[in-house]
Amino acid sequence: MYFMQIKNPLNQLNRLLTAAALLTTLWFAGCASTLRSEVTSFSKWPANAAGATYSFKRIGNQAASLEHSSYEDLARLELNKLGLKEALTPPGTPTPANGIAVARGRFEVTLDYGVNTRTVKSKEAVWDNSPTYWHQPYWHANAGWQPGFWTYDPYFPYFPYGPRVVGYRTVSRDVSTRRLRLDIAEGPLKVFEASATSSGSNNALAVTMPYLIRSVFDGFPGANGQVRTIEFDVDKNSIKSRQQQLPG
Repeated sequence: MYFMQIKNPLNQLNRLLTAAALLTTLWFAGCASTLRSEVTSFSKWPANAAGATYSFKRIGNQAASLEHSSYEDLARLELNKLGLKEALTPPGTPTPANGIAVARGRFEVTLDYGVNTRTVKSKEAVWDNSPTYWHQPYWHANAGWQPGFWTYDPYFPYFPYGPRVVGYRTVSRDVSTRRLRLDIAEGPLKVFEASATSSGSNNALAVTMPYLIRSVFDGFPGANGQVRTIEFDVDKNSIKSRQQQLPG
């Protein structure tokens, strides 16, 4: 006796949803070239600062660090864009004990940075991409309810069949928060301070620092107490969006 196979609409709906989830996952994977920075800044920037001089104040072992010197170079580019000028060491100035002679400008710039890494656990879908699938029990007009069975997927691997979620598993991954704090002082008084953080799987601070530096200077000096999110297009080395965070 010939039995007509009636496909269960719930099974088709499950395929549609899981296929859509896979497409969403792939779309987000394509956005991996976006870097997000969270910035907070406070400012009492003087009105007569145009053309003023600045210098870097090094703390701890920063004076002997080539890494720190490269970060100063990044900050130097942004400070010069503001119309500030780096103070020059007068000829004949005695070299200090650390071997680096630094002139003191009207403003002193301090950089502090680091990386904090934590382990995050989450649920991850387990996908089945085999050319067979479980046909759920179905109703036949003449024979009544028929049991479920495994069958070949005639539409594999095309939509709407194909990859589907068959379960979930717990996965652990390390998330690194790269941080930068930049202070500018005029004598004993701070006139600008900003902090920027960016989280991701990469704990290499040197890769992220160019974007953190640009973040703290973006829209300088900005409103006092301003908190904002800046997104960078890493491939194009440009800012994609800016969004000020509001209370609530």
